[in-house]
Amino acid sequence: MLEAVILAGGIGSRLRPLTLVKPKPMIPLAGKPLIEHIIYWLKHHGFSRFIVVGKYLGEVIRDYFSGRRDVIVRIVDSKDTADAVRLVRDDILSNDILISMGDVICNADFYSFYKYHVENDGIATIALKEVDNPLQYGVVFIDEHQRIRHFVEKPASMELYVLSIAFLKSYRSFRSNLVNTGFYMINKYVLEIISKYPSLMDWGKHVFPYLVEQGYKVYGWIMDNNVYWEDLGRINNYVKALRDLLSGKIPGFKPAGREVRDKVYIDEGADVRGKIIPPVYIGRNVFIDEKSIIGPYVSIEENSIISGESNISYTIVWENTKIEHSKVYNSIIMNSVHIVDSKISSSIIGSYNFVRKNVLVEKEIFEPKVQV
Repeated sequence: MLEAVILAGGIGSRLRPLTLVKPKPMIPLAGKPLIEHIIYWLKHHGFSRFIVVGKYLGEVIRDYFSGRRDVIVRIVDSKDTADAVRLVRDDILSNDILISMGDVICNADFYSFYKYHVENDGIATIALKEVDNPLQYGVVFIDEHQRIRHFVEKPASMELYVLSIAFLKSYRSFRSNLVNTGFYMINKYVLEIISKYPSLMDWGKHVFPYLVEQGYKVYGWIMDNNVYWEDLGRINNYVKALRDLLSGKIPGFKPAGREVRDKVYIDEGADVRGKIIPPVYIGRNVFIDEKSIIGPYVSIEENSIISGESNISYTIVWENTKIEHSKVYNSIIMNSVHIVDSKISSSIIGSYNFVRKNVLVEKEIFEPKVQV
């Protein structure tokens, strides 16, 4: 049995106001929350048991997975990422466990990651990716055997330069543009270490540097260059990932619903009468008036209504929203919003807002009227 722990407790401050009503892993992504996409892909690669560790708005995650036998949701008062795993260690059954962040979409071959970890017989393995600018990530230095020799979290430019020079003097070959992707394979013995030393709170800042410094074998598994990897921790990243999903740029992932024609996905119960310009996802029980134009790059979640001569493009619409006689461009319209005879451009309209007639909203953020 392959087992994964998915860390889903962060407050998602960089995604506000979206995360004022939903925890980050529950942000909708073309018919399914982000965490459902993550679990789908891991199941595709042999993982069958999932422990989801929540904190902020954790009850939303727990309610969503209620009745699922393959997913255990634990809500804990964790102080950081490693602390979250420490608090659920009694739920973990396997000797080797995948740790996954709950805000990253990635189509790597995670079964190969697991096999690589087991074959190298190290205490931990970090999935790495080569990037052009590593400074905003955790940078990992590996030797010619792909054993990790140094780990530094979000280094300054000069710090990375000095470390590169020092590393070059010590090892015959190395790479300094490999970053931590937020996916780890750990041996169960790591749980004993972090339980013995509770000051090891965060995987990147504390646990992995400690293991490397203490001489434990920690390896790096390098993803192929063509692997898709996107951290949805920022609004721009969220929008980019959704558009990539709609346009088929994430091999192995697709929107919910049925592809009725090229890059047009329509879910159960939707009544679509208007003009559709792909790529588009239209959710369950959505109604589209015959006078409306939808697309390109539009995702509309369940039970929403688009009526009158509405034109929606480059926009994400959450569930239970009603848009009448309006033009919406390059925006995010959250759940239970009502827009009437207005123009919305490059804006975010928070939950339960009512945008009245003849209003022009441009480059604005409306906070949710009701917060969970």
